[in-house]
Amino acid sequence: ELLPIQELCLKFANTATAEYPVEYLGIDTSLNPSLDEGGSVAHAIECLEEVRGDFGGTGSLAAAAAITTSLQSMPDILITGYSGLMLPVLEDERLAELGNMGSSSGDGDRLTIQKLLCISSVCGVGIDTVPIPGDVSEGALVSLLLDVAALAGRWNKPLSCRVFPVPGGIAGEKTTFDSPYMCNSCIFEL
Repeated sequence: ELLPIQELCLKFANTATAEYPVEYLGIDTSLNPSLDEGGSVAHAIECLEEVRGDFGGTGSLAAAAAITTSLQSMPDILITGYSGLMLPVLEDERLAELGNMGSSSGDGDRLTIQKLLCISSVCGVGIDTVPIPGDVSEGALVSLLLDVAALAGRWNKPLSCRVFPVPGGIAGEKTTFDSPYMCNSCIFEL
């Protein structure tokens, strides 16, 4: 429950001194996946009866919008930050798995940067922890950043673009990161 946390933060901010001023701005209510078993946000969304097929397919956008609306509409909670649904590919086992499908299945099932960008129009963060080819051109990166900026500007919302160029990696190859904080996925086309 967030209300007791907010009350504690407000109490602390109210006891601040002029020498050490503290202003309480709110709580970022974002929902982020976990690499722990059962921690995939994408899998949870796929379990909704309104979502047809894999995450990224029909119903996914509506589910992401509903989740973000609820995260941004918590009664009596001062909201700050992204406060939305986070979809970091390398931090969500199901998103990473859907990224892997790009190398062996048809484009209809494939999770792409454009699908993620579309869904980010109603969620929290934008393009997050997406592996891309190491030889990506400056022009391709500029185009992606312009798309993210256009979406952020159009909807007056913060969006970021955190891509991981993989040195020597090409689209469709699987990453080989060795980190407890990331899973591996195929490198996305850009």
